Amino acid sequence: MKRLTDKFLSAIIGIIAFVALAVLASPSLQAQSLSAKLTDKQIPVSEFNSLNVSDDFEVTLARGAYGVRLTVDEQLAPYVEVYVKAKTLFLSYDEKSVPKELRKLYKGRNGLTPVFRVTAYTPEIQSISLSDNATFIGVEEFLSSQFELTAIGKSQVKNLSVSASTAKIILKKNAQAVVSVRSERGVEVNTDNNSNLKLTFTGNELAVNSEGSSVLVASGGPCSVMNIFSAGSAQVSVTADADRVDLTTEGSSRVVLTGRGETMTVKGTRSSSVDAYSMPVKTVDVNLSGASATVNVDKEVKVTLVSGASLYYSGTPVFQIDKIVKSTLAPYGTK
Repeated sequence: MKRLTDKFLSAIIGIIAFVALAVLASPSLQAQSLSAKLTDKQIPVSEFNSLNVSDDFEVTLARGAYGVRLTVDEQLAPYVEVYVKAKTLFLSYDEKSVPKELRKLYKGRNGLTPVFRVTAYTPEIQSISLSDNATFIGVEEFLSSQFELTAIGKSQVKNLSVSASTAKIILKKNAQAVVSVRSERGVEVNTDNNSNLKLTFTGNELAVNSEGSSVLVASGGPCSVMNIFSAGSAQVSVTADADRVDLTTEGSSRVVLTGRGETMTVKGTRSSSVDAYSMPVKTVDVNLSGASATVNVDKEVKVTLVSGASLYYSGTPVFQIDKIVKSTLAPYGTK
């Protein structure tokens, strides 16, 4: 009898344990069920030529008649905002309005990643603004008169091709972008914080302002003017031919140039550095205070070096020395 009782108790304990495990696992099961329920719908919109995307949206832009196709977790669909105002298509997610129990499924280590996928159609695009983990993918080249891209807050541009009269690119706060621009007049680039930009360009002018710990890798040209400012610990690398190159470096930033040029000016302070060995030019005007530079010059170098600055040169130029104080001027290969 005792043996039967023990078996009965063991069976009861086993059932209780099974039920407890099932209860504990139920949120995960609900989450798995929820993640499998996606809704896909076409949303009619009015004319737009700009995008404003926030939150975790993944947006693919294609040329075509104005329209939006939305794919989203079914139970989150009521909290997605899609509308056009002043010819700008806004895409966002009103998380504060989501019920607390539903929000819990998307929190924590085992929480779900919500699905917000959009394919937007427009014949042209003038500006794109991304924030809060938004992701953008362009599947073909877009035409624009004046184009501007702004990306902040860990947002990503996986691919974007634009042909425009002028183009401006602004990246901040860990944003990343891969962009190709064909421009008549020029391209302006601003990078800051921990942003990362890979740029392919054509145009009459390239203007760069890189600060913080941002990284810029650009290639293209040829162009008439290349104007580069770097500060903080920014890293700038440009491959292009340019008639005139103007460089200003500060902090511990570094600029590396490859290509060919006619004239170059270099102004550097603190511990910044310029490596222009792979960009031979005819004349250079160098003014360094504590900074360092390497240049490749054919005809003439004008030099001002102070506060421990260093200039290393390749070629056999004529020197016009304005001032050298506690600094180094030497042939390339001797540093």
